[in-house]
Amino acid sequence: NRSSLERLSKRLSRKKLNNFFSVSFSAKMQCWTLIAVLLGVACWASPALGSGYQQQQLYTDVNSFARVGTTKFRGSSLNVFEIDGVQVAEPRIAFRASCNALKYSRVYMKYRLTLSVSIDANTLRSAKDGSKKVGQVTITGLKVKANKGLSSRQSGLSLMTILKNSGRSADLVFLCSSFRRCQYLREELLSNPSDVAEALQFEAFGRVGSSPVRFGAVRGASLPRLRCNRRRWIVFQRRVDGSLSFAQNWDAYVKGFGNPRSNYWMGLDRLSEMTKTSIKNGYKATARCRLRVETQSFDGKKYKAEFKMFEVLGPEQRYLLRVGQQVGKTALGTALVWHNGARFSTYDRDHDTHSRGSCSQLFGYGGWWYKGCHASNINGAYTTDKRITNNPTYNTVHISRRGYVPMKRTVMKFKCY
Repeated sequence: NRSSLERLSKRLSRKKLNNFFSVSFSAKMQCWTLIAVLLGVACWASPALGSGYQQQQLYTDVNSFARVGTTKFRGSSLNVFEIDGVQVAEPRIAFRASCNALKYSRVYMKYRLTLSVSIDANTLRSAKDGSKKVGQVTITGLKVKANKGLSSRQSGLSLMTILKNSGRSADLVFLCSSFRRCQYLREELLSNPSDVAEALQFEAFGRVGSSPVRFGAVRGASLPRLRCNRRRWIVFQRRVDGSLSFAQNWDAYVKGFGNPRSNYWMGLDRLSEMTKTSIKNGYKATARCRLRVETQSFDGKKYKAEFKMFEVLGPEQRYLLRVGQQVGKTALGTALVWHNGARFSTYDRDHDTHSRGSCSQLFGYGGWWYKGCHASNINGAYTTDKRITNNPTYNTVHISRRGYVPMKRTVMKFKCY
């Protein structure tokens, strides 16, 4: 009847309305959750933005306090201020004589060069007669910026600091857009350290008692002649077990895959950029890199090889491999030198010289510098079957009188001078 239809209509309307509000509330919650996540990611990725805003708002510039004189500390003249009834000197930033080897930062996706600096924040001493009250400065932050001269010479350069030892020291990190630019910066640091030091200006943040204070425009003490660790071996290939397949396509081998501490391939783009010969001031600059390869078979036998020159050309040459003279002749070195001058191939990009198909597809689907086809195949299929011997399909190296020997572990690394 009509009344029953009306009651049914009302129930359906209420249900639709409840569903509408439920969906709207759910959509709103999802929207707010997404906004919160994005804000969290933004703050995590750019902590300097948030902290910089807080520092500008909360820290009082030291020039707002009375300047009562100067003091000498290790050859530097430091201004002395009176803050909340005690005297403190501005912090002294001093460069240390060491710099770390160039590294690639997977977080910032840039190459990094790190210098160490010390922060002397408490250089004043109390007077014996008690006439001068000296306060303690606790360093809570440190910023750095480069002048236009250094920024123009090093295009794409960015700087950051990482406080250490409760504010008594810090790492000064140069982030470069390319490996070559970090190399040129390192050469400038080694040849003209004072010029680089003068181009940097620090801003320290600290507390004097309960007062947050900003010490602006602090220049570092003169940069000493550096001792850079330039001879660190950089691993670009590693295999420890069969948990990660090296049967990867061309794009994967170009970009890299795996974990540097486990099964790993650096990537042909980075490998080429870090080792290939460059042109500097119109002249050829030799890469001056060495190659070392270490392998271990399943029976515990270890093999090593080292070459005086190592270079991987760019994508236009299909990442062609160039190695120089061996440092002592070894069985592994003999197998590797056979690949000198070969272009890189994967199962989906065939650049080998084999006339009957793809070497990668024939021998384990790994990426390698195949010719037609190989004397070493350490990116081939990984085998744990110790009964397999003299089978070039697997991650093997041809050893004289033993044939193709499967390898349990492999490491390929280089260092540049």
